[in-house]
Amino acid sequence: PFRFEGIISYQSGYTQVAGHRSTRRGHGFTTLATAVVEGLNVLDVVTADRVVGQISTEHPLYPDGPVPAVTFLGTRFDNLRIGGHPVKIERCLHIIGPRRDENTSYFEDEVVTGRIGDQYTALQEEYERLSGKGEVEEELVGWVRERYPKNRAIVRETGKARKSMACSLVGKVSDCPHVTFGHVIHVPHFGKIVLAELTVNLDKAEPAKKPEDQEHDKYTFELKMIHLDMGCLAKGTATVAALDTNGTGGHH
Repeated sequence: PFRFEGIISYQSGYTQVAGHRSTRRGHGFTTLATAVVEGLNVLDVVTADRVVGQISTEHPLYPDGPVPAVTFLGTRFDNLRIGGHPVKIERCLHIIGPRRDENTSYFEDEVVTGRIGDQYTALQEEYERLSGKGEVEEELVGWVRERYPKNRAIVRETGKARKSMACSLVGKVSDCPHVTFGHVIHVPHFGKIVLAELTVNLDKAEPAKKPEDQEHDKYTFELKMIHLDMGCLAKGTATVAALDTNGTGGHH
C-alpha cells in the first residue's frame, strides 16, 4: 500500500516484464510488460478498482523485416470513477495494429496514420463543440491549443534520426458529469485527466559497413494509463501505471 500526504494512494501495485525467444517457427523475440495499480484514489476525485497497462511486442529475426508486431491486449480500466460517478471507457487497442507486414513501418502505414488523424479530428471537433456552447473554462482553452493544436502533425521529427507519433488507446469517455473530449476529462477545481496516452518512437539504425553487422531500426512504445495535470485542490502532475518496451530484433 502507498499513500502520499492524503493526495494520492493505492492499495497495491506491481510491474512485470518478461522476454523470450519464440518457440514458433519463423517467429522472433517476444517481450511482455505489464504495470498494474489497484485501489487507486486521488483526492477522492479519481478512483479505480484496477488500472492495467500492458504492451506485448514481437521483433522479427534478422534479416527479416525490422518492424515489430505490437498488442495492448490486457490494457483496461476497472470501475474508473470521477467524483464517485462511474464512467464508460471506449477503448481502441488496435489504433497502431495490426502490423501490415515486417517491412512497412507504422509511420508509413496510411491506415495507422489515418486512424490517428481521425482521433485528432474527433478530439478537436468535440472540444470546439463544447467551446461554442460555452462549456469550456478559459484556463482549459490555452492548454488544449498547446497540447492538441489544430492540424497537429501525426508524425513528428524529434531528432536527426528519430520519428515520433502520439495517440491514445481510449477513443471516447461517456457517462461522465464533467467536460470530456476524446481521452481527456476536465474536472473543475481539480484539473485535467488524460487517459491511455501512447507514444511510438522510431530510431533509425546507422548504416553498417558489412551486411552481417547491420542492425534493425529501434522501436519504442511508451504508455501512460492516467496522467493528471492538477491545479486547484492540489497543484502538480502525476502519472499512474506507466511502462514502455523497446527492441531491434536479433540474429538467427
